[in-house]
Amino acid sequence: MNKAIYQRLEDLHNVLAYCSELQSYGKIYVFKTLERVCINQERGSLLSQLNNDNFPHQVRTYKVPPHIEVKVKFTLEKIQATSWGGFNQNYFTNEQY
Repeated sequence: MNKAIYQRLEDLHNVLAYCSELQSYGKIYVFKTLERVCINQERGSLLSQLNNDNFPHQVRTYKVPPHIEVKVKFTLEKIQATSWGGFNQNYFTNEQY
């Protein structure tokens, strides 16, 4: 279970970083502001699922809406096709999976 959560966190972080990098070069961004908010909401939800200090009623479950998920998957494909570096979860956590 944790492996899937860590992979999803890595994917969501990478699509946001990729979008930000495109913007910094003056290219068209991938995600609009509110779409980025939704992605960050899912990231927060995933982190709450990993936090063992949370009581079960405090754990949030949120997934981005389907139209944003399509853009996330497309961006991940683009990242893989262009060999953009990206980040690995090992940068953010000491846990190995």
